[in-house]
Amino acid sequence: MPQSGQEMLEDSIATCKKIAEGLNSQNSDWEHSIVEIVEKFEEVSDTFFFKTMPSIPPTRTAMREAAALLELKNAEDWDGFGDAIATLIDSAQNVIEKAGMKGTTLT
Repeated sequence: MPQSGQEMLEDSIATCKKIAEGLNSQNSDWEHSIVEIVEKFEEVSDTFFFKTMPSIPPTRTAMREAAALLELKNAEDWDGFGDAIATLIDSAQNVIEKAGMKGTTLT
C-alpha cells in the first residue's frame, strides 16, 4: 500500500531532523532553515488535510528532496547542498500552502 500524505510528512520530518543534526557547524543559516521546515511540518502534521489525503505530489516531492539533501550532507557535498536546500525550501513551502497555511514564509 502506498504511503499516505501523513506518513510522507512524518518521513520528511524525520529526515529533516537528521539533516539538522550538527549542521550548525557547517552553516547556521542552513540549520535554521531545516529546523523551521520541521517546525512548520509538525504544525500541519495530523491536521484534517493530511489525515484525509492519501497523498499529494508536493508531499512526495518534499520527502524525496529531503532524502536527497540528507545524502548530500552525509557525503559532505557542501557545494551541492546550497542549491538542494533552496529546492527543499521551495517544496516545503508548497506543502505548507497546500495544507492551507498560506501566509507562512520559510526563510
